[in-house]
Parts: sequence; structure tokens; C-alpha cells
Amino acid sequence: MLDQYRCDFADFHSSCAREHYLFHSGQKGKLEIAPIYERYGHLFEQNTIEKLKNEFDVSATVSAKRLLAAATEQFLENSVKQLTESISDYEATAIVRWDGREMTFQDATVRITTEGDRETRRAIYRDRLAVIEASNHLRAERLINLHATSRTLGYSSYLRMFEHLRQLDYSSLANQASSFITRTDPAYLKQVDEALRRELGLKLEEAERFDAMYFLHLTQFDERFPSTVMIDVYKETMAGLGIETDSQTNIAIDDEQRQRKNPRAFCMPIVVPDDVRLVIRPSGGQSDYQSLLHESGHAQHYGWSSGQLAPEFKYTGDYALTETYAFLFNHLITDTNWLSTFLGFTDNTEYIKAATLARLVSIRRYSAKLIYEEQLHRDDDLARSAVLYAELQTTATGFRTEQAEFLFDLDDSFYAASYLRAWAFEVLLREHLKTRFGARWWASRMAGNLLKEMWETGDRYTADEMAAQIGIGPIEFDPLIEEFNRAVK
Repeated sequence: MLDQYRCDFADFHSSCAREHYLFHSGQKGKLEIAPIYERYGHLFEQNTIEKLKNEFDVSATVSAKRLLAAATEQFLENSVKQLTESISDYEATAIVRWDGREMTFQDATVRITTEGDRETRRAIYRDRLAVIEASNHLRAERLINLHATSRTLGYSSYLRMFEHLRQLDYSSLANQASSFITRTDPAYLKQVDEALRRELGLKLEEAERFDAMYFLHLTQFDERFPSTVMIDVYKETMAGLGIETDSQTNIAIDDEQRQRKNPRAFCMPIVVPDDVRLVIRPSGGQSDYQSLLHESGHAQHYGWSSGQLAPEFKYTGDYALTETYAFLFNHLITDTNWLSTFLGFTDNTEYIKAATLARLVSIRRYSAKLIYEEQLHRDDDLARSAVLYAELQTTATGFRTEQAEFLFDLDDSFYAASYLRAWAFEVLLREHLKTRFGARWWASRMAGNLLKEMWETGDRYTADEMAAQIGIGPIEFDPLIEEFNRAVK
């Protein structure tokens, strides 16, 4: 059974990934995943899941565990596939109208992050929020269906199901996230208030979510990060590690401008390792560079994965692992030597402090997201969850946040936990590379060789297992907290 299942599962993944690539890169106006789920429905029928459970009970192998987890997740997604399509189609065609002009939903987000006039930011944000509110009934229906479907598989809740599948204690992780917020409070609150007064003329208690979107973009530094050299900087960075991107025929860079292309870079591994797409819509600015570098970490991970790996070690696993590689390159944007070498940005002290503070805003935001999600997925009390979301986000970031985004700002399968664990692992991995190869580890072919060895294992290991493999575990949040408290004090 398993051999045929693996073959069909790989085909299913590639079909879904290709469809998402075409849609999010702006080459298709409609996301059509329902036909794919219908074609491969046998992979995640309830009786198939029972067979995989039996296989796991008999062999207890990592392979059986991964395939069972993948089948269970896709069983859930299959139950809401039409709603997933409807939400995607709505956002792809939604128009934000402001001051007699029209813009796509995606472009409205970009406009808010770059608009210096606060009242204009507010107005566009309100119109964008109205678009989100108009489709929240679809998101609510989708979430309730996911919860109900998890119970049909014998789990008491969506939360318990993912704790079983991931072998993670989300309550414990939520407590660690809460501790992260508390222990970074003194440095954070002081510095973000000073930065807002200096850059936006606002007190922290006056700031709102749309101000955070602009603040995090660090628009005042955009001219130091021109769009014209973005791809060259990516290629030169990889060359320092001994990776010649022009020879990587398996990693295709899609940098074409398309009207409905997602404004944020993304990586889509269609066939690992043979067909990986690195997608970007270059607009320049440090935020754009961060996004490209982040996704390049994913692309290199998938592009260097061994072709001999079983599908369950190419397409399923611990998302925190691939996010760790992504954050490793993402962090280069605050490396003083890297900025000087590749962008000639030598007077970078002020920028690095600002970018580090912006990163702290993001990690505190994701900490609040995980705390919220751990409660959200216990039951179907969505009214209570909306209030909780707004309260937690406002408290963690300091920026007043509306209830309306409580389902829009939500990823499936506790992805916020994967981000947080990856941020914690990245600090350890980065320091490991510096210790072995020097502060300019990104210019070391030996460092590149080590990364290639790690990437070659694909998703065979969890983030915790990989940390143990290279001798730097266990993953904990203390080093991350200490790094921020030193950097932004």
C-alpha cells in the first residue's frame, strides 16, 4: 500500500503546488484546487487514514507517522476546499476604493506600508478592512468546518488533533510565548515609543495597526535598498557560500511584474528538488529584500534536498525547520558586514537598530497569535475569540488592533508556532555558524557545505532533531530574548 500511496501523494502535492504558484504569481485569476482534491481523494478518505493508523501501530516508523499526519491534514483541507477557493477568489477580485480611485486588495496592502500621510493610511486601511469583514462569514464557516471535521476523526478538538500529529504541546509553547512578551516588555515598550515619536510623531498609546504596517516597512531607509540590484545581491550572497544560482536549473526565479501577483515574495516547491519556484515582485526597500532573502532560504533548502528522499521527507515535516533556514538569510538584513559588502551601506547603525526593533514587533505579534490560536481552536466561540485576538495583539504590540482581522490573520495548523520555534532555532544556528566560520560566515564555502549537508536531508528531521544533529540543541527561547534585550535596550 505505502509504495503506491507515496507515488500518488507526490503527484497530489505537485499538482496543488503548481496551482497555488500559478494563482499567487498572478498567472491565473482563479484558484482551482477542488478538482485536484477530487482526483486524489482516495489519499485522504477516512478508511485510508484508518489503514495508515494501522500501519503506524504496526511499524511505528517516522515514515508512517508523516504519511498519517499528511493524510489527516489533507482530509481536513478536502472538507473545506470550496470555501478555500471562494475566499481566494474573493480576495483576488476584490477592489479597494479610496478617494475616487481603485486598487486591488493586494496593492492596498502595499500602499498602506509605504504611505507617509497618516490620514491616507487610515482611510485605505478602513476600506481594506471592509473588504475583509465582507468575507469573514466564509472564514468563520471554514474554521467551524475544520473543527467539526477534526472531531469526526476521533479527536476532542482541532487543538488536540495537531498536538497528536505534531507531537508538540501547544499550551506549553503558548506559555513560552507569553514569557517572551513579558521578558522583552521593558526594552520593547520604551524603544518602540521613542521610535514612534521620532519617526511618526505618535505616542505608542495613539498608534494603530495601520501605523504598525507602515512602521515595520522602514520606508525612510528604502533608497538604500534599490529594486534594481535585488536579484544580483541574492546571487552574490549565495556565491559567497559556493552556490552558483545561474547554474541552478532546478530553482527558477519568477520576477515578472503582473497586476495580481502577490506583492510579497514566496517560494513554491513544485517538485522537490527538481522544480522550485522563487517568486518576487520587486519594488525595493528593506522589507522587499527581507522577503526575498527569507524565501531564498526556503528555495535553497528544497533545491538541495536529496532526490532519493521518500515523498514524506520532501513534502511533509516540521515547518519550523525550513523556516529556520529562511530566517537565517532573512537576518542578513541586519548584519553590518553584509550590508556594507553587498549594498555599500556602511553607516548602518541606526538602520540595524530600527530593523531589529521591527523584528521584535513581529515576533511579539506572532507570540500573541499563538496564545490566541491555542484558545481559538478549543471550541467554536468566535465572538469571544474576536475580542481575545484584538486584546492580545494590542497588548503585545502596543498598536491598537481591530477585531475584524481575527480570522484573516490566521494560518492553518498552528503555523505561528512553527515561526516562533524557527526564530528560536535560527539564533542558535547563526551563532554556531559564526563560531565555526567567523562573523562573515555567509562568505565561507565551508559554511555553505555545512548548510548543503543539512539541506540534503530535506524534511527528514524536525527542527529539534536537526539542532541535536549539529550539536546545538535543545531549542529554547532564552537566547532569542537575550539577543533582543541587548540589541534594543
